[in-house]
Amino acid sequence: MTALLRSFTDALWRWRLGVLVLALLAGFAAFGLNVYRERAVQPLILRAMDLAPRLTTHLWLAQAQLHATALETRAGGPPAVLRQRYEAFVTTIQSLQSGEGRALLSDLPRFGATLDRLLAFQARVDDRIGPSVDMPASIATDMPPAAVEEMLNLLPQLREPLSELAASAAAAQRLEIVRLTRVVRIADRLQLVAAGLALALVLLLAAAMAAHRRQALLPQAIPPPASVPSAPSARIGPAMLAAMARDVAAPLHRIAGTFGLILEQPGLESSHLRAVRAARDAADDMLATTEVVLDAAALADGRAAPAEVPFAAEDALARAIRGLEGRIAEMGGRVMLSRDPSVPANWVGDGARLATLVRMLVLRCLPLRPGGALLLRVTQEAGGLGIEVGDPAAATMAVEAFEPVDLREVWPGEDLAEGLAAAAAYTEALGGRMLRLRAGGGRSETIRCFLPFLPAAAEATERAARAAIVSNPLHVLAVDDVPTNRRLIAAMLERHGHSCDVAADAREALRMIRATSYDAVLMDIQMPAIDGLEATRMIRALPPPAGQVPVIAVTAHVLPEQRAAFLAAGMAAVIEKPVATSELLAALARALPGRRGPLAPRDDEKEPVIDQQTLALVRSTLAPADFGRLVERQIGAGAAAMARAESAAAQGDMVAFEEALRDLAGAYEGLGANRVAATAAAVIERRADLDALRRTVGEAAAQLRRRRAEAPVR
Repeated sequence: MTALLRSFTDALWRWRLGVLVLALLAGFAAFGLNVYRERAVQPLILRAMDLAPRLTTHLWLAQAQLHATALETRAGGPPAVLRQRYEAFVTTIQSLQSGEGRALLSDLPRFGATLDRLLAFQARVDDRIGPSVDMPASIATDMPPAAVEEMLNLLPQLREPLSELAASAAAAQRLEIVRLTRVVRIADRLQLVAAGLALALVLLLAAAMAAHRRQALLPQAIPPPASVPSAPSARIGPAMLAAMARDVAAPLHRIAGTFGLILEQPGLESSHLRAVRAARDAADDMLATTEVVLDAAALADGRAAPAEVPFAAEDALARAIRGLEGRIAEMGGRVMLSRDPSVPANWVGDGARLATLVRMLVLRCLPLRPGGALLLRVTQEAGGLGIEVGDPAAATMAVEAFEPVDLREVWPGEDLAEGLAAAAAYTEALGGRMLRLRAGGGRSETIRCFLPFLPAAAEATERAARAAIVSNPLHVLAVDDVPTNRRLIAAMLERHGHSCDVAADAREALRMIRATSYDAVLMDIQMPAIDGLEATRMIRALPPPAGQVPVIAVTAHVLPEQRAAFLAAGMAAVIEKPVATSELLAALARALPGRRGPLAPRDDEKEPVIDQQTLALVRSTLAPADFGRLVERQIGAGAAAMARAESAAAQGDMVAFEEALRDLAGAYEGLGANRVAATAAAVIERRADLDALRRTVGEAAAQLRRRRAEAPVR
């Protein structure tokens, strides 16, 4: 089997250019289908505004009105009204004879016969009217009795042909609308298929490239014969894979955005809502995979390198499952975070990429069985940090029971390749290796990754923990062109005892930095005139100390290459929008070691469960779907922080206990849940216990979810 899989990967590698062309054609097909769909929508709109049904219906109603007026005239009514109605009816008949009228109605059955009958009617009535037929209706007021009687004889004969003509026009309009709607739906489905095919081919090429690279690094036991031709010089490198991943990401963004708009529409049935949400989640997962392929290609090509910074392993795991709690809860499952007491809490390595890798593995292990649990466990191995994702029952299994995930042995039809190719390539790009325990024996699949990260020195960890509890307020400048964002960041910082000035653009920020000494600058990226990157370069050109102030990017653009561009411009860190208080304070603590103060003391009984003003401010900056995701993300972060606090309390680690409570307070405080922060401070000061904190957190989470459901549709 191994030889067969290897021969397949070799064949795939030989035909890589053909597969690449097919992937590009699928991408172009998705784009072309999108253009065709947009062009098909315009005729659909024009058909809905078609004049033919209105013209025929108007003629039918005019005939009925003329007949009723003729009856009134014969009974003694004024003949001038009948004359005016007759002139209007004749004008409508003439519009049918025009080129525009014939173009609208010529395809309708019996149009020609109906028009001939209308013209015959006009000719016979005009003969009865006599010489005054050429006079304007505003002047001619008489209507000979012979003409009235002729109308009464002929008009009933026109009722049925005109009714059939109006019905035919309406039916033709409906049939054309149905046909065009079907064309648009077919184009939508074909676009999804083409985009999915392009992504699948890109991932297949990534797996083949990784297998080829690993095989090239192995020593050759038998040199190839001289007669065998050398491999072609052209090959698909990391840069080409990155370009293809970007091409695939563009239609996926449109697909995910379309499903997001559908979810915001009111009145969807629950079954349809679940189906659309599942499709949107699948598109988001595919987008995350393309981002991993981009980053893995950059690492393999040497354009990026894994970071070597201190991070908390449990924080990385909590960040990995952020946003997935709702999906896991709908499956009836739960997530367990675990770290053996002997395993260090802090490590030196790339914690952000570790969280991305673990998130991919969590998605690989979904869906869970109802009532099942997914274990995320931190271990310490001889080669560094170990991460286990999968069945809790596999935690006791020896490492010998696991088999390596070798990309050279990936076969598209087998379970190994489903969701693990990109993760395995990412693990190798980080210098690690991946093992798996196949499903069976009542167990679900379990995956272990070993990464060459080092434990943080105990002395440095203790020193950082002591510095973290030193109260030292900061003076921060927040730069953002949106007033609501400025007010929100200022409120977050001032609630923790820090002061915050605000600037509406880069020019105002530069003027304030020259005049005032700031501890840090929070810089928006997308601003008019001068963007955040250029503003940071201008700050770095200032003489010290102004030119050395830490600048932290606050942006929604968080792709790996974008982060690299921010850091290259001189920024110290990146915070993702929408901003959470815990992430804001953590970024400031990393940029300014020793400057993060303790939780501000408050009366937890007097604090509201939810500060409605703060929550309304947050909701005003986000679309309803983004606000709902932010609520679930912060509730998930709070749950992870509470689990770490309970674990630290059981182990007697007060430093980790207080740090977890800080993160819990920050997660809820950004949404206005002030009583959670106040109760957390009371627990640290021994004025409350964990049970009280659990009750407060549960009440705050319930109220936030109710407010999320009440979010208005924009």
